[in-house]
Amino acid sequence: MENVSLSDPVEKKTIRARGILSGLGGVLVAFSGGVDSSVLLKLAIESLGKEKVLAVTAFGDLHPAQDKDRSSDIARLLGVRHIFCEDLSCRNQEFMRNTPQRCYHCKKILMNNLKVIAKENNLETIVAGENADDQLDYRPGHQALVELGIRCPLKEAHLTKKEVRLIAKGMGLPNYADPASPCLATRFPYGQHITTGLLKQIDQAESYLRELGFPVVRVRVHGQIARIEVREEDIYPMSEPAMRKRISEKFKDIGFTYTCVDLTGYEMGSLNKGANLPAAGK
Repeated sequence: MENVSLSDPVEKKTIRARGILSGLGGVLVAFSGGVDSSVLLKLAIESLGKEKVLAVTAFGDLHPAQDKDRSSDIARLLGVRHIFCEDLSCRNQEFMRNTPQRCYHCKKILMNNLKVIAKENNLETIVAGENADDQLDYRPGHQALVELGIRCPLKEAHLTKKEVRLIAKGMGLPNYADPASPCLATRFPYGQHITTGLLKQIDQAESYLRELGFPVVRVRVHGQIARIEVREEDIYPMSEPAMRKRISEKFKDIGFTYTCVDLTGYEMGSLNKGANLPAAGK
């Protein structure tokens, strides 16, 4: 474990999250392998014991391929029961239509599937790794969690993303500084139909860019155009002639007709801008 000193407010929030989990009995943790769900899983183990905790990771075309190995590694490190379940969202036409309620439909499908698994394993509650900062962005999927009785102990304890990362570092979790890895549907502007073919192209393209040394990357699709978002400090290295040629040729091989780099740089939820969405947290 890292020698990380938590401030009194963060320590109190962490104790509050443990208290919430302690009162839930057995839990199924919706486990992506990201820092939020990893901290939640660790706290659940500390609060309830490994025998009362099951980590379940969704897989399928919506999820970056790297997430499967990452979640396995973290679950193995924590020594907890861990299984995979297929995300069936891509079989749902309402989801594939890609309206602003896309995430609501996805979460409802996935969480209903997890409820079946929880019942089969005699687990009383499903917990998800939302944190307090998630309410600052447009998150229609949260409504599905509320409707289905899914608990979010990190959010309920008012832990922010920065605080969760600090806790993860103190726990010795190797992914404490990893960039976020949301589902690949977030690469589509609302209204553009989601296809499994494009999801696979996006995952392949982003994996290639990470291999080239760009750790924070999004490949947003606009028709036949792949728009790359990277950190501001990575824009110039990506734009050098040799690198630009490699990326352009690879993206054509993957199936994109045009490729461009967004000069603004990476921005979380950039496709929500100008989409006439409800206020954050609604």
